[in-house]
Amino acid sequence: MEHCQIYTFRLLLWIGLLARLREVLGFVGTTHSSNELYTVSLSHRVPSKNDRSCLHSKLQNIADEGAVERRDQLARTVSRRTRRGFFLTAATTTTTFFSSTVLATSPASAVTTPSYLVPTPPLTKDTYWPIGKVAFSLLPLAGTRTRRKTLQETVIPNLMWTHDQIQGIVNVNVPVRQIVVKLSNSSGGGLWVYNPVAPTPEMLRHMHSLEAQHGPVRHIVLGTVALEHKAAFCSFCRQYPNASAWVQPGQWSFPLNLPLSFYGLPQVGSNRLQELPTTINPSGSRNSLPEWAHDFDFETLGPFHFQSVGAFSETAFYHKSTHSLLVTDVVCSVTKDAPAIIQEDPRALLFHARNNAMELATDDAETRQRGWRRMVQFGLVFFPSQIEVKTVSQALRESQQVPSPMRNLGAGAIPGDTLYPWSWKDDTVDVPSFDAISQDGKLFCPPILTKLILDREPVATLAWVDRVTTRFGDMQRVVPCHLNNAVVRPDGNLAREFSEAFDPLRSTLENPQSQRALPQDLALLQQASDILTRYGVVSPSQVCDGEPARIVGRFARTRS
Repeated sequence: MEHCQIYTFRLLLWIGLLARLREVLGFVGTTHSSNELYTVSLSHRVPSKNDRSCLHSKLQNIADEGAVERRDQLARTVSRRTRRGFFLTAATTTTTFFSSTVLATSPASAVTTPSYLVPTPPLTKDTYWPIGKVAFSLLPLAGTRTRRKTLQETVIPNLMWTHDQIQGIVNVNVPVRQIVVKLSNSSGGGLWVYNPVAPTPEMLRHMHSLEAQHGPVRHIVLGTVALEHKAAFCSFCRQYPNASAWVQPGQWSFPLNLPLSFYGLPQVGSNRLQELPTTINPSGSRNSLPEWAHDFDFETLGPFHFQSVGAFSETAFYHKSTHSLLVTDVVCSVTKDAPAIIQEDPRALLFHARNNAMELATDDAETRQRGWRRMVQFGLVFFPSQIEVKTVSQALRESQQVPSPMRNLGAGAIPGDTLYPWSWKDDTVDVPSFDAISQDGKLFCPPILTKLILDREPVATLAWVDRVTTRFGDMQRVVPCHLNNAVVRPDGNLAREFSEAFDPLRSTLENPQSQRALPQDLALLQQASDILTRYGVVSPSQVCDGEPARIVGRFARTRS
């Protein structure tokens, strides 16, 4: 029975891990949103009149008096979407209907219900983004057909801003961030946008406000092939058809490798759609440097293509006047307090702060910090070593016993809303694992990169690191697109800290370097590395670190 429950939970974790790999490597997802950079075109039949009548009838049957207006609006939407497949239309319509009508008005889930520890924020058109509920995996995603809030933060007054949204799987949420920089007159003025996020009405209001003060959006840059960043790229570009679009080298899609012209970019067919330049000419300068190169320098990592499918590539940009390095995924920082976008709706924090499904949590700073520690571990290593997995029957039984104030903590993100199939021994059992990752906010390269991707190309990666730290050695600020926002070091040692983040790739048997997670917490990632190597998806790791994760922890084994 114990093996059965472990394997069941491992299956769910593997789905989540593969979903994350799809994001990092740039796999194509399937969604009902048309013409996105990650979208595979499907063949759908046009819904018949009987189909639409049946759907209208279903909506009629479940509508209550307070939902008539919403029902009529949805019915009109159905008529407008006759060119879409009926099943996708039905799923979209009924999901939206239940989330905005039935759930919002039923006594058990109303946002004003006093029985909940924290209220469920309403889903409004300002925070709505129809990317597809399971676009990247088989698991529910936060920030897709659920609420997608945008928070703006000023990094440097009148010069640099960030916009954070959330994205996550089964209540493991992380910030996904775009960076906006005001260009100097030498670079043509206006705004430069790095890795755009979903253009919800709320986010566009932030952008319009910046444009009114600092000029129009003139350049949109996609500095990665990772799916969670390129997901919104085309839609954002369509909001600014006169802006130039710059795309990271190595873009690809699966199962069909489709050209950029397929994705509905308004910049296609003009010189306003270009790949970021990487070629070095004999004089040592890049060919065809863009206009904004007066303000930015940059270094491109990869693209690294893998044996089966997939690629990894990222460009780091250095804003010269502010000594700021902008990166996507290669480094990040995490501390005890969750970023503001995670705390804005603290339900996920409180969900993970509980030691078991039946615990009644409180909403205070300590509880939120505990929830954040555990979310970070699930997000970075997927299977924290300190959890105990429940049997299927026990997990289902406990899900029915969740206290009423806790029952909305997983709403829309967790199967059944209340499932919590693991437990923690006590409030602090996770602290050593988190501290090993955090190290008080020191920069680190995420384990999924050092154990599954960059360790296959350590020589090229470390050469890129050396170029970054040599050419941009006076960096004073690193702005990543995940977890903590701008990382500033007043001591001037940020370049060295950036380099040390990649120490796991320098590991040898004679001089082993520790990963930024405990070996027992890396067990699932190590097993994934071994399996993907065995089946030829990726090449063998080129880093010789003794692989302690193979012999310590839940999935311990001795053979290599």
